Amino acid sequence: MTNKLKILDLFSGIGGFSLGLENTGYYETVAFCEIEEFPQQVLKKNWPKVPIYSDIKELNYERLK
Repeated sequence: MTNKLKILDLFSGIGGFSLGLENTGYYETVAFCEIEEFPQQVLKKNWPKVPIYSDIKELNYERLK
């Protein structure tokens, strides 16, 4: 499938929702937002090219584009 729906995973934890959605073949995670350090390490390991934002209060359209 070439046209996947893009996911912005907020309050991501270790990325369980993104993993499940991506496994359907219809979704692609384009960014995470997670404040805790350990889950960020897990996300970096499993999605090395996907940016991780740490503070939801600072996340906006300008930062995401």
